Amino acid sequence: MISFLHTLFSSCGCLILHEADSTITIQLTEEADRDLMNRPFYWHYKDQLGQRGEPLAVTFFTEDPGRPLKQLEEYITFGSPRFHQLLSYGQKKVPFIKLYERHPSAQNVQLEPWLFIHFHLSYEADGKKEKLVPLALHLISGSYSEDFLESTASLSMEPSIAPYHYILSPLITPASGLNRMKQKVQAELLKENHDWASTAYEKQQFELRMLESFYDPAASTEHYEREKAAIIRRFNPVVRLSIWHGGLFYLARKT
Repeated sequence: MISFLHTLFSSCGCLILHEADSTITIQLTEEADRDLMNRPFYWHYKDQLGQRGEPLAVTFFTEDPGRPLKQLEEYITFGSPRFHQLLSYGQKKVPFIKLYERHPSAQNVQLEPWLFIHFHLSYEADGKKEKLVPLALHLISGSYSEDFLESTASLSMEPSIAPYHYILSPLITPASGLNRMKQKVQAELLKENHDWASTAYEKQQFELRMLESFYDPAASTEHYEREKAAIIRRFNPVVRLSIWHGGLFYLARKT
């Protein structure tokens, strides 16, 4: 969750003031404040006066801090309304980025292409569980990195290539790379424990038997069919894989 928040807000131009294992403090831009902090009257007042407003700094906790939250502190979890608001905001504002490392070397610097994708997994049955899966693929060697954001956090990155830097051509196209990454995530999904799906199916069958006990099977009605379809839909286990955010990163080879 912290990597999700860091990626989202830094990509939107916000400043990361503090970051730890389960908390992050962000200085919002005016645009992010207007879109996310629900202060329409404040911004309307400033606009009417022709004054610059002051965007807020907000702290997110991904684990219960064990104390009452202060003003401008929030506890956020996967699946919460706030999480979905931020997810939609990120998809709208920064669905795809391209960044280049600026290396301190004064000599010619080779930059190698990486494709980074934040996958969104939604496990749906009688309830819903979500998680984000960050994954990067080196478009020359085909190697993967699962801690890409952490390993590149300290690098100097810019939206355009710096002088004396040049890009090595990828051997794997981004489209082909994306297919590889999807296949890898799907392969990892198959290794997971799927007891939740079996449990959902058992609940589905129980609910269908209960429904049938209230209706005469020989006299099927439109209402019965609607109720049956609703039960099947509610308990049908589904895993949805989508892309929340991604980008091409051009990085100097580590020596």
